[in-house]
Amino acid sequence: MKRLFLIVLSLIVIFVARAQVSTEFTQTINGVTLTYNIIDQANRHVEVTAQQNANSLTPPILTFPEAVYKPGETEPYTITKIAQAIFDGRWGSWGSTGTITLTFPSSLETIGHMAFAHAFGVDVVDLSKCTKLKELIALNFHRGTITKLYLPEGIEKIGSWVFDHNLLKEIIIPSTIKILEAGSFDSNQNLKVVDMRKVPVVPNQSTSGTIYGSYNSSPFPNAHPDLKIYVNTDLSASYATATGWSNEIGKYVETIDMNASGYTTFYLENENFKVPDGCTAYIITGVTPSGSLTVPDQAVVKAFTAGKIIPKQTGFILQGTPNTTIEYRAAVTGIEEDVTGNLLVGTATEREISGAGYKYYVLSNSGDQGLGFYKQGTRGGASIKLKAHRAGLRLTESIARAKSFFIDFDAARENANVAGIRNIGQEAEGRDNVIYDLQGRRVKNPTHGIYIINGKKVIK
Repeated sequence: MKRLFLIVLSLIVIFVARAQVSTEFTQTINGVTLTYNIIDQANRHVEVTAQQNANSLTPPILTFPEAVYKPGETEPYTITKIAQAIFDGRWGSWGSTGTITLTFPSSLETIGHMAFAHAFGVDVVDLSKCTKLKELIALNFHRGTITKLYLPEGIEKIGSWVFDHNLLKEIIIPSTIKILEAGSFDSNQNLKVVDMRKVPVVPNQSTSGTIYGSYNSSPFPNAHPDLKIYVNTDLSASYATATGWSNEIGKYVETIDMNASGYTTFYLENENFKVPDGCTAYIITGVTPSGSLTVPDQAVVKAFTAGKIIPKQTGFILQGTPNTTIEYRAAVTGIEEDVTGNLLVGTATEREISGAGYKYYVLSNSGDQGLGFYKQGTRGGASIKLKAHRAGLRLTESIARAKSFFIDFDAARENANVAGIRNIGQEAEGRDNVIYDLQGRRVKNPTHGIYIINGKKVIK
């Protein structure tokens, strides 16, 4: 009897112990039963290890919760991991009709291999809150029906074939990305836009550790024929020469924001610039005296119309539609324009430019005086501080006299296809030089701004 009692007692102890250390529990969300396994009791982390009924989601949305609760407990757990293949559509995880949105919690750190592969019926994948998710591994969302994707800031790597053979139309790549492996977004045949303008450098193209090995491919092979890859300023040349990325030559696009005036300065260090449609670029090669004490001197302006190629390391003024974002092609090949004698200087990084014997000016819209080249702040013309990829005007002290000068962009543009340069000062000799403001009022002593001189719009 005593022995029997001890056996029964032992079984009770074992049963109770097992009950106390049980690491699994379930939760039903929108008709889907998820199984959680506690992987870190101290920090209360769980892994999603199994699911039931994902093919009958009602309503058609699955939001993995920020907090989950084990029956009988009041303190929550957080989801840090989703196990491999548990939602693989080959095993009947998803229905084939309707659309499904997957939303993931901020606590998520790991998604297992092929966890959401073949997820037919999944339309939207929202990972935007997953700032702890550093990597998506190969085939995570392989062969599905995803049309919209929201990636989180903080992610550093997207492996090969993570989003291949889906229906994505547009992708925004976060600034934190370091590695985009070959074929990450392979065969998204609707893909027309990839926005990588937040990414400061060309991401690594390593494919080490993937189950298929490496091959020479961009992350976006077999996309739509009209694919545009928007990259950070002055990076097209780097993409065009990088392994794998070079397969997408001709698809790289850069942008510049045009301000309210429709004029801005620009500078590229590593690549030439093709003037886009609807725009004109200008350089200034000299200043011609007007011959009059009351009439401003005239700048010698050279204009470059759409399609012209401005060589790298050239500061220039770009005119375009005000308050728009201008798309342009950089690192293009072709005949480069002659920019000899250009008085505009630029920089690829934010820095101060100075030099003995020179005066420096920035293009600015200075209140009542309007758009023009001005001495910057308290520097008095001794230097200028430029933002990255901007240019300023550098004049010798012999040219930079107290009297101001006009820049006649219209005249330069009209003659761009003839001689390229129009010396307004010489043509102005012998004329009355009647000056009007944009309201049609005659002006005897113009300050800075835009005026009409002899029927031509000029900037002072």
